[in-house]
Amino acid sequence: MSRRSRGFTLVEVLIALAIMSLVMIALYSTLNATLHARDQIEVESRVVRLGPQILDIIEDDLRRAWLLDIEGDRVFKGESRTIDGEPADSLSLLTNVDSSVSRRVDDEEIPADVCETGYRLRRNPELPDVFELWRRQSFHVDEEPLKDGVYELLHDRVVRFQLRYLERLDPLVEKLHDWDAAQRHRLPAAVEIELALEAVPRTLGDIGRQNAASRTLEYRRLVALEDHSDIVMRVHAIPPTFTGGENLGDGGKGDGDIDGDGIPDSQDDDMDGDGTPNDSDPDIDGDGTPNEDDTSPNGGGGGGGPGGGNKGDGEGGDDMDNPFGDPTNPGGDGSGGNGDDLGDILDDLLNGDG
Repeated sequence: MSRRSRGFTLVEVLIALAIMSLVMIALYSTLNATLHARDQIEVESRVVRLGPQILDIIEDDLRRAWLLDIEGDRVFKGESRTIDGEPADSLSLLTNVDSSVSRRVDDEEIPADVCETGYRLRRNPELPDVFELWRRQSFHVDEEPLKDGVYELLHDRVVRFQLRYLERLDPLVEKLHDWDAAQRHRLPAAVEIELALEAVPRTLGDIGRQNAASRTLEYRRLVALEDHSDIVMRVHAIPPTFTGGENLGDGGKGDGDIDGDGIPDSQDDDMDGDGTPNDSDPDIDGDGTPNEDDTSPNGGGGGGGPGGGNKGDGEGGDDMDNPFGDPTNPGGDGSGGNGDDLGDILDDLLNGDG
């Protein structure tokens, strides 16, 4: 048999298989590394986008902080906190951002116009060296507007969350760690937010602090708040009043109505409502005492009307204006007080009296 017609030997076949195996292993390793790198890039890019999204939520709440007519100005409280020595600040405020917590009305879910909102960290139960950032909301503003509510998880790989407060927009001003509107009666001029997120996910065994720090994405943002918040906080609901305007006169003299028929005694021809006209009634005021024995046979005059703005109370009724009044028993003074003019109302607002 010629050499040209001979086949491959077993050794040659084994060598060929070994070479093919090495090539396949190399191709598989390259493909697997490529897919893993793609997943890592996708996850990291998602975290890169997530940081600004979280800051957008916090900024929206801050810019629309609610200040009006809350007892004790308990509308905003930022506290410097730590968890095992790591920065874990908290923030509570009222905001008029539509709440994620809603109530069902008929067939529609209705969000709250003004709701309690807050941000707080807690340890990640599976990865103890990072935190979870939670957002708190309550549909109703109750007696404790900075407590309680429903919590939703924003992110579970937070390395650091710090808040600093500026009294005015000045690069040289000292940054404060805490701010309580109930004590300062105003909002800070601006809030500086520092947020650090872990860039890529880890296995449960990869929980080293140094490793987490080496894979951290940091974000900072300065949010300016509403100007003149101290003046806005002094605005409280003004209950309706019926006082007179500026420089109105005294209240008029009173006119009684003994029988309560809506007709003033001065115009009523049957003052006690017994069906007998006054001129022939032996007991005009209907008190059971005959007119000749009654020290006040015609009853007392009615109370005066309310006083006008900047004037005193109304004057009591007497017999000069009421023919059925009794000069020995005039009506009491009216209860009208001074009326508020526009200047008084503005002074009350600026003084915090509402």
